[in-house]
Amino acid sequence: MNFKFIPVILILLALISCETDYVNNSRVFVEGKITFNNQPFSKAQVSLETFSYPISNALTKSDGTFEMGAPDVAETVHLYIGKKITSFSTDSEDCMIAQDSLSIVLPENFQHVKFSNIMIKQ
Repeated sequence: MNFKFIPVILILLALISCETDYVNNSRVFVEGKITFNNQPFSKAQVSLETFSYPISNALTKSDGTFEMGAPDVAETVHLYIGKKITSFSTDSEDCMIAQDSLSIVLPENFQHVKFSNIMIKQ
C-alpha cells in the first residue's frame, strides 16, 4: 500500500473544513454614510469581512453613502473601512469599533444595519 497520498488527502480535508459556513441561504445588508472632516468620503473601498476574508465589497458614492449585501455567515462580521474610525451612529445597539479602529464589529444574527454617519480620520 502506498502511503504517499495520505498527507495530500489530509491537507485537502483541512482546506475543505476552512470554508465559511453560510446560514440557510439568508442574506445580510449594511448601508450608511462615511465622512471625513464633515465632508463625504467618496470612492472609498468598504467591505464586509469575516476573519479577514471578504464576503462583500463596495465603493462609496460621491455623497459618501454605500449599500451592500452579503450571504449570512456563522462567524463574526466586520464592516471594514481601512481608515481610523473615530465615531459612528447607527440603528443597532450592538455595533462597536474594533480594537484596531479600522472596522466596526457587527452584531451577531443581524439582518440589516444602517449607519447614519461613520466619521473617519486619515
